[in-house]
Formats: sequence, structure tokens, C-alpha cells
Amino acid sequence: MIFSFQTEALALNQGSSKELELFQLGIAQLESNKYAPAIDNFTQAIEINSKYTVAYYNRCLAYLHSSDYQHAIADCNTAIEQNPQLLEVYLNRGLAYYKLQLPAAAIADFDYFLETYPSDFRAYYDRGLAYFDQKNYQQAISDYKKALELISHTDTDHIAAIHNELGVAYLQLKEFDLAIADFTSAISNDIEDASFYCNRGYAFRELKKHKQAIADFTESIRRNRNQGAAYVARGFAFYKDGKQQEAWEDFLQAAEYFRYAGKMQQFHQIIYLIKILRRDSPFRSEVLLTNLLQS
Repeated sequence: MIFSFQTEALALNQGSSKELELFQLGIAQLESNKYAPAIDNFTQAIEINSKYTVAYYNRCLAYLHSSDYQHAIADCNTAIEQNPQLLEVYLNRGLAYYKLQLPAAAIADFDYFLETYPSDFRAYYDRGLAYFDQKNYQQAISDYKKALELISHTDTDHIAAIHNELGVAYLQLKEFDLAIADFTSAISNDIEDASFYCNRGYAFRELKKHKQAIADFTESIRRNRNQGAAYVARGFAFYKDGKQQEAWEDFLQAAEYFRYAGKMQQFHQIIYLIKILRRDSPFRSEVLLTNLLQS
């Protein structure tokens, strides 16, 4: 999850009646998640008036939602050239850089935005994601915690997402108890998200608390059965807990999922894993499983 993409009509009275009409139609489509027609209408407005800054700004948002990050950056650049005071553009350009795996450029934009808006939780959270990509986990944790300080206590969906990212960062630092605490907080704010249970299961597994891990993987699968990795993780926890039959069943379920999803590399890896486990070579199987989960 990333926090921005503000679909807002800025300076609606700018421009002629025709370009304003196109702009307003683009805004309505953007707010209805109709990104392709929104882009088309913003483009037509820009063709009438190349200085229509807010049309570039909102077309950038439509491109971001469409995962067209290069065009989003181009529109952000134009909007900044035309109005450097439109600082929200830096936040959205930073997101585009982050999505293009350019974390240093993303962090620079988030830093610039925070100089003027130091109380905006979104920028801290998004910058934390970029720091995480740089493997700067401590700085990511610091930004996530700052975001939690600033966010409204009623915004439970975003609070859950931030706690989940904190947990993932603690996993990277092998601080498994801290990771479990944050995944638990994520669950308490959003009990429906299957990934939170799965992530907490990984932390329990690292602490060799296999029964707790199995319980979390089971809950994650109950909420979303289309998780090949969750079946693999639970299968391995079953195996470590001495429940080989349950382990085989989960590995076979995972193999079936990967084959159905067309992920043939993972499918063949699972089949190979089963063969190795049957020969009772746990060290080699754990290495293979780690590779599978990271693939």
C-alpha cells in the first residue's frame, strides 16, 4: 500500500469553458477509477491550453493509478516547471520514482515535501518504503513510527498497513518478537487482511513456535485460499512439528495452486521439495524452501 494519489480538482476556474469542461469530466472519471478516459480528457484540455498546470497534475495521478510511472514523472515535471509551489506534485513524483525502483530520487522528493509539510504522515510512510528498498531498515522503522504518531487514530486501514510494514522491517533485522507485536497491531486494526496473519506466521516460525505459526498460516489461508506461499510455509511448519501427512497435503496444495496460476518454476520447485523431504534431508529442503519463497 502507498499513501497519496489525491484525486482533487485544483483551481477549477482556470482556463476557458471548453478546457474546463474537459478537465471537470477528467476529474469525475478519475474519482470513479476510470483512468484511461480521464487521461484522454486531461490530454484534450492540455492540447487546448499547454499551460493548464492542474491538468498535468491530475493526469499524473491517472498515470500513477495506471502504473504508467514514466508518463507520471513527465507530467509531474511539467507541473513543477509551471508552478513550483504545487508541492503535492513532489509527493506523487516521489511515488513514481519509488515504483520505478529509484529510491534515492524518491527520498529526495519526499524530503523536499516534508520541509514544508512536516506533519504529513503519508510522506513519512512513503519515504519509509523507499528507505526499506535501500535496505536501510532502521531509517524505515523511524519513518513508519513517525507516520503512526501523525496519523488520525480513526484511520485504521492505514494504521494497519503501517504496522505491517514495521513488522516486515523488524523481520529483516531478525527482531522477531518486535515483528510479532507489530503484526498483531496490524491485525487488531484490520482483521480481514490475510497477509498480516501470514507475516506473523513467518515470525513465529523463525522463533520455532511452530504451533503458533501453523495457526496463523491457517487463518491466512482461511481468509484467502489463493496463496501458494502460505501453503508452503504452513507445510514446512507442519513438517517441523512432526506432522508429515499434513505437510505433504499442504505442499501438494501449493503445487496445484502454482500450476493453475501458470507459475511453473515454483510448481517444479515444490515437487522437488517433496521428493527431498521424503528422503528426510531437512537442511537441503529448508534451503530450497527459502529460495522458493523469495522467488
